[in-house]
Amino acid sequence: KVVVRDFPVEDYSYKQFIEWARKDDSDVYCFHTVPLSRDLDLEAVKALKKKPVIFFGPEPTHIPETFLIRNNYYVIRGEVEASICELVDAIESKKGFEKVLGLSYIKDGKIISNKNIGYIKDINKLPIPDRRLIKYKEYRNPKLPRSPYTTMLTSRACSYRCYYCVPCSLSYARELDWKSCNKGKPPVTLISPENIYKELVEIKKLGIKAVSVIDDQFVWDKERHHKICMAFKKVGLPFGILARSDRLIDEDIVKDLADAGCIYVDMGIESFNQDILNYVKKDLDVKTIKKSIDLLQKYGIEPKLNILYGSCPLETKETLRDTLKKVKSLNIDFVQFAVASPFPGTEFRAEGLKQGWVIEPDVGKADPSKRSLVKYPNLSNKYLDMWVVHSFRSFYFRPKIILKRLFKIRNLSEFNIYIRGLYRLIKKENN
Repeated sequence: KVVVRDFPVEDYSYKQFIEWARKDDSDVYCFHTVPLSRDLDLEAVKALKKKPVIFFGPEPTHIPETFLIRNNYYVIRGEVEASICELVDAIESKKGFEKVLGLSYIKDGKIISNKNIGYIKDINKLPIPDRRLIKYKEYRNPKLPRSPYTTMLTSRACSYRCYYCVPCSLSYARELDWKSCNKGKPPVTLISPENIYKELVEIKKLGIKAVSVIDDQFVWDKERHHKICMAFKKVGLPFGILARSDRLIDEDIVKDLADAGCIYVDMGIESFNQDILNYVKKDLDVKTIKKSIDLLQKYGIEPKLNILYGSCPLETKETLRDTLKKVKSLNIDFVQFAVASPFPGTEFRAEGLKQGWVIEPDVGKADPSKRSLVKYPNLSNKYLDMWVVHSFRSFYFRPKIILKRLFKIRNLSEFNIYIRGLYRLIKKENN
């Protein structure tokens, strides 16, 4: 029997978790750990009665030794689906650990790391995720018009070269494991339109009413894209995606998205300075940004931009001001501002450590969405922090944005979310 617990969604306090852990009597526990949850997860396992624990995800893949603090703690590096069943069998039989690909474990007081998994070449052979194992009716996304919602993947990895970028947490471990013994990124793997349709049917049967597709890059070849959009249209679930702006300058691509019920598109723009985009290997022509936004809006799809300050030493106070000015000149309602972080496995981190840009190499010690972990000779980390807060306030506190957002609010819950967001921005400025 498998039980999945999402304690934040279930509104458990840490004290309530400890009480549950002391009473629970499961045979094996599994933790998906990201950098920011590392210390909390390592503290949490102390309440689990010394039972076997399997860690996986980007942080255990990056530093397995940090998690192997007991003889019955295990780390699966990379794509966990490839080996977790074999590891559970080995734990039960107390033998065969050496045959489990991607496993790091303790044997005779030493850490043993087995051969890497590589990557799962045919992800179509994986079963559809069983969302009945979680409290799926509790998940909400204010960017989508209906609730509950769920996330899904239609592909894994991204083939582009952006030197600062890491994939979503579900694919990040895959990339870290691959890079530990190969050059470049792992190959992109695609779920077939037929299997995507089957998963959407299962999602709708559960009463889930919207989907956020968390692929790092949703739009690949045109024929597959059309088939996936038709699957969404046939099932009738509104959805949102992440995609590059230069993949959205083909009107047929955007028209298919709109016809299928796409509500929003998140686009990683990062900067409006072409020299900066070239330096960070974004391989993006800044001229495509406006064209993609215009096309999305023509077909009624909400564009959401992501701006990443401080991604290279070419960033100056002038380029910061220019990017913000150009963002504000666009007829858009949503922008996310942040400072680039030196995540493990990225060229940005390697170069930043070499050049002395990185002031905190352990991204698990500070939330990069709240505090800059880099600085440059011409830009301090404190200035970058200030500029992020200023950007949010400068963009969202404009009367036209406030009025547009208020008119689009559909219920009291969304109103409360909006007010809390404004309050956080005011609080940040005062701090």
